[in-house]
This record gives sequence, C-alpha cells and structure tokens, in this order.
Amino acid sequence: MSLATSRPGGVKGAIRPIAEREGARASLTVIGGGRQVEEHVHDHPYLSLHVLGGYREHGEAGEREIDGPAAVFHPAGASHEDAVGGSGLATVVIEFEPAWLRKALGPWPRLDQSRYWIGGAVGERAERLARAWVSARNADACLRATADLIGWAARLRDSSVDADRLQVIENAMDDGGLERLAEARQVRGSWLVRDYRRRRGEGLQQTQRRRRVERAVRLIETSPLPLAQIALDAGFCDQSHMNRAFRLLLGATPAQLRANPLGLTRAA
Repeated sequence: MSLATSRPGGVKGAIRPIAEREGARASLTVIGGGRQVEEHVHDHPYLSLHVLGGYREHGEAGEREIDGPAAVFHPAGASHEDAVGGSGLATVVIEFEPAWLRKALGPWPRLDQSRYWIGGAVGERAERLARAWVSARNADACLRATADLIGWAARLRDSSVDADRLQVIENAMDDGGLERLAEARQVRGSWLVRDYRRRRGEGLQQTQRRRRVERAVRLIETSPLPLAQIALDAGFCDQSHMNRAFRLLLGATPAQLRANPLGLTRAA
C-alpha cells in the first residue's frame, strides 16, 4: 500500500495536511508548548523541517536541541522522545513510502539511522524549503527539492549550533548593542552578522521575524486583543507587517489562525 492511501505513520501532534503525492505526504505538524512526547517510533521514514518554536529530542543518536532552521531525518522504526519548549513547535513533516525514497535517492547514501542537520548551510536550505512547502504553490517541485536536500545532506556530517553564542548576538541585536559586542570581541559588526547567519542558517532579521511570529501566535491563541494591538505587542511595526510574516512562515493570515488556532500554546 502506498503512503498516499495509508494512515499517517505515528506523527505526534495536530496535523494540517499540505499535499499528498504517490509515495509521500507533507503536513504542518504542531505540538503545544511544554508538552512531553513519550518515546515512540514511526511507521515511515520522514524528514522534519523546523518552522517555529523549539524542542529537545533524545533518541538513538543522543540528545539534540532545535530552535531554529534545521532538517531532521528519522528512518522507519527509529525510537525517540521529545520535550517541547514553551513556545510550542511547528514543523513541516514529509513522510515517505520507503520504496519511493530508495528510488529517489538511489543506492547511496544509506539512511538507516537518525540524522540531525541543525543550522549551517543545510539549515539555511531547509528553512527555504519549509517556506516553499507551507506556501503550497508547487508540491511536485517541493518534493523533488526535498529528495535533493536529503541526498545532499546525507553526505555531510550531522551539525549543531552553539546556542549560547548565538543568543548573545541575538540579545545584542535586540538591545541595539551589536557594535559594542563587536568592539568587545575586536571584530566588525558586519562580521558578527555574517557569522551568525553562517552558524544559525538564517540572518538576524529572519530570526527576529520568527520570534515575533511565535509571540503573535501565542497572543492570538491566549488573548482577545485586536490583531492590530497584537502586532505591536509582538514587535511588528504594524498589522500589515505581521500579516506578511505569517503568510511567509505559516501560509495563513493571523485572522485565519484566530478562527482556526494553530495550537502552539497548551490552552489551544
């Protein structure tokens, strides 16, 4: 039986279908903030592309923490458990029928264990691919790009980020102290910005936009405030800027998510 006609293979959380093709299914999967997902396995191999929020995962490959651009691959039957952060978690999950994936990737590389590519060049490419999926404009092109990403990344080493180092740069950007931080480290501010993008897989402004969307989603799900006020409270210039950010990252408007909550907060 093909994946397109079978039930999802054990993906946890609320699932919003994006597209189905013979051999693969893509969905936006959301888990509420603070949730503990007990140890589990999946019936099908799948790739997860980070969108919003963060989580800590413990599995056969050890423990990983993800709160930004990343691609995570799990083969069928790989065991892992997850602790979702307070901001919740939204990921694009692409499940594969094993025979389709083997044909798409060819005899090499072998993917018989979980792989984590966090930040860096793979994270940057994964972030673009996640946005392409949520836009749902061309599922066939997205599926080809997904197979290309797996085949390319599988030949690279797993990667991670120094979260503390990146957080210092984020805080400096928020406080307007980026040049002071650069001076203290005896580098140029532009070098810090480039170093951040290289490590995180997205630029500082992209990270800020993502954090604002996370804050706005939480406010939408937990407060009756008007959307214009939520935009300001979340750090956007105005509601139109918030609308554009939501469409880019989630493929929906704030008004649509107020009517049909995403579920990032525990209350939702």
